[in-house]
Amino acid sequence: LEQDELDYDDDDDDEDDDDDSSTAAMSEDDEDDDDDEEEVNIPEGAIAAFLDSESGGDDSLSNKQVYDELRERVLESAGGFVELVGRSADDDDDDDDSEEQVKEYKTPTTVPDSGLTAGEVVTTVLAALQHNDIPTPNRGVEVLFGYSSPTSQIIELQENDGLTPDEYAEFLKETKEYGILFDHEKVHIDKADYSFDKKRAFFTARLQVRGGNVKDFTNVNFILSTNGQDEDDCWLVDSLLIRPEGMRRRRRR
Repeated sequence: LEQDELDYDDDDDDEDDDDDSSTAAMSEDDEDDDDDEEEVNIPEGAIAAFLDSESGGDDSLSNKQVYDELRERVLESAGGFVELVGRSADDDDDDDDSEEQVKEYKTPTTVPDSGLTAGEVVTTVLAALQHNDIPTPNRGVEVLFGYSSPTSQIIELQENDGLTPDEYAEFLKETKEYGILFDHEKVHIDKADYSFDKKRAFFTARLQVRGGNVKDFTNVNFILSTNGQDEDDCWLVDSLLIRPEGMRRRRRR
């Protein structure tokens, strides 16, 4: 009897071992299945779109499906979410840097420049006067001299009386109305007209004084001319007239 009991106990142990082996094998199979499932990452929206296209149905996804799929993919990895946000911040920094680079003024190297339109000549001259001492003192007035036409008063005084850019800059700074040319922060082209033959241009620029009220501005009237439309023909300034702040044309009633 004792021998039979021992044999019976051995059989039980064998059965337990078999059960443990089976359980371990099943666990390993489950883990393998889990691994296989983790490797497969096909968005449900893509499956739905595929099934719809196979069945000839509507292959468009609803906004809710797209949102759910995007949220699931982004939240699937915290690292991926952080990387996405970080990349956006870096892009914003790049944009800020680009804006700062655009604001940096550089004096024109070609004066006059036949590649500029009449309006571009106006803004170029005003920007040069605004940054008059960059990169050298009175460089802005030198640009104005370079864009002055042979019929302008500036060239006439230069040829007859030997007027220099330094002398003209001193004159402008001492004249109250013309000080705005050096001390403005914004320029808005208010009006632009051309003669019938397109050889004369009439521009009105509004200058906002630096640090002043947004409604405080001064009008500057430009008259420009060109010899023609050839590649070497430049738009040049015939005259530059300041209309002081508050000076307006009266409307007819």
